Amino acid sequence: MWLHDISQIALAGAVAMLGVVILLELRSFQRLRRSVDINLGRVFEQLEMLRAESRQMLEAQEKALAQQAAARAAALSVPGRRAGARGEMLERPLASPESERPIIDPTAVDFLVAPPIVSPAYENAGALAAQGLAPAQIAARSGLPAGEARLLASLAAARARREQAAEAAATATATATAEAADSAKG
Repeated sequence: MWLHDISQIALAGAVAMLGVVILLELRSFQRLRRSVDINLGRVFEQLEMLRAESRQMLEAQEKALAQQAAARAAALSVPGRRAGARGEMLERPLASPESERPIIDPTAVDFLVAPPIVSPAYENAGALAAQGLAPAQIAARSGLPAGEARLLASLAAARARREQAAEAAATATATATAEAADSAKG
């Protein structure tokens, strides 16, 4: 009889142990889900940053093309002046002509993007990247992973290059306009 009681106690102990294991597994799944949610939020924040940066780049390219077209029109409108005179180089546009580009409605994919996550870590790291710090230094100071620090540093470098190109284009346009006005007077 006592053998039967021992087997029931062992079975009850095994069932209780299985219940504890299941509870621990459920707890670990909840932690995993929370971790995945946090990391997915960071991924979507990075994707939003890349999308915004690419839009700014396209707008800057369109503005540069418009400035180049205005400078060419000003240079061609001056009588007696030829395009390419005085050793000038004709520049190739940054993007393909409008007829060759596929027409994509920018709002077609806007609904897929999550709203940006306001994060002080990203803001601080972005400020460090704008100062020109190396990705390793950004990661060490802000606590972001190295990949995110590299992303922020590359975005800051691209933004700086784009601003320099815009300044150079504005200077070139001003110079071409001044030369056209001078040659029209003389």
